[in-house]
Amino acid sequence: MVTCKNCGNVFNEVFEICPKCGTRYVAEETVGQEEQKIAALQSEAQKNEKKARKKKGKGKLAAVIGIVCVVIAAAVIALVMILNHSAVSAQAQEQITLGEKYFQNEEYDEAIIAFQKAIDIDTANADAYLHLEEAYRTVGNFHEAFKVLQKGYEQTGSAEIKKRLDMLYDGGADMKIEGQEVIENGSCGDGLSYKIYENGITVIEGSGKLEDTDKNNVIWRDKKVTEVYLQEGVSEIGKYAFRDCDTITYLSIPRSVVAIGEWAFNDNDRLTSIEVDPDNNYYSSKDGVLYNKERTILEHYPSGKWGTYVLPMTVQEVRTWAFAGAMQLRYIGVEAGNEAYSAYDGVLYSKDQDALVCYPPMRIDHSGSYTLPDTIKVIKAHAFYKDADLESIIVPASVEQVEFHAFERLSADQTIYFKGRDYAPGSWDNDWNYKCKAEIVFEPPEPEESSSSLPVFR
Repeated sequence: MVTCKNCGNVFNEVFEICPKCGTRYVAEETVGQEEQKIAALQSEAQKNEKKARKKKGKGKLAAVIGIVCVVIAAAVIALVMILNHSAVSAQAQEQITLGEKYFQNEEYDEAIIAFQKAIDIDTANADAYLHLEEAYRTVGNFHEAFKVLQKGYEQTGSAEIKKRLDMLYDGGADMKIEGQEVIENGSCGDGLSYKIYENGITVIEGSGKLEDTDKNNVIWRDKKVTEVYLQEGVSEIGKYAFRDCDTITYLSIPRSVVAIGEWAFNDNDRLTSIEVDPDNNYYSSKDGVLYNKERTILEHYPSGKWGTYVLPMTVQEVRTWAFAGAMQLRYIGVEAGNEAYSAYDGVLYSKDQDALVCYPPMRIDHSGSYTLPDTIKVIKAHAFYKDADLESIIVPASVEQVEFHAFERLSADQTIYFKGRDYAPGSWDNDWNYKCKAEIVFEPPEPEESSSSLPVFR
């Protein structure tokens, strides 16, 4: 029997509700079990919450530890870089100190070697460039001095190098003509005059344009001019202005020049360097090679410059006369990433190799005969200009166009074989064989074998 907690009625516990008031009967032990369950759930919830808080705390701690590790790693890397740079700087400084000792003892060749080693060790060391430039200038090699400063400014952006560069450019001619007598002077255009000194240094000054000229009547051709300095005020360099002047080795272009005519510097067999004032807004130079300001156009490769040339990635156009007369050019490469040109085995092509742009006159390891790839459709203007060492050129049937003067100045002891054709197609430029004395042989395709049993006559 149990007593109802609501009304006090006593009834048999088998009944689930009180017969008098209807209150549901719950055994004491059940209540205890429920309370235990609730307590257990609450305890479990508390435990889970503690675990979550602990896990979250561990996560935050791990994140903090991770950040600390990254900071420490970065600091270690920075420290290593600083130490490495310090070691590099120390090594470069050793070479600079050695070069200074040589310089003071007037052992300039040894000084130049030491300063160059300093640059090789640390290309960002402005002092090394300044010392090397001074050494070159002291021995009278102004061209190398200028090139050193140009490279140094590109590598370091040093204001001191830029200042020295401007001073050398503006005063380069003055240094060389000091004590020299003028052996000739005259007019070379409306508002322009020239002076030729006894050592061949030529200064052109005034205000105006160096006029276009007939290629057979260039002023400087027979005057034994060695170096040409155009002064501030010269606005344009006309067509053929310095063509075929075999004694010129160096030419400087001031900031005032805004236009240069075609073939202005071609066929100068000793010209190795063209330098442009860094402040010129239309043209630039690098290693003596002439470009437009942005270096997207190759204007001219000096005819007397010997060796290998790598076309910069930025160049998107090569002037048709850019390599004409570059008789010392042995190999052409193309910098990775160039979108307009490619090179193979030292020969310059269009990017997809459907056009041959230039075959170097002194190409390395050529056998005396050259066969164009069968991908070539166009042979560009002046592509084989003055290539006297080639015995024969074999042109595949894939070629659809040959541009003007492509084989100009080839000699009578050379042969050009045109495979798979009877004649020059009308699509070829009328002057494709201008001043070409080479023997030209058209070799038509061989007829297909007949299926007839009759003999085939050839």
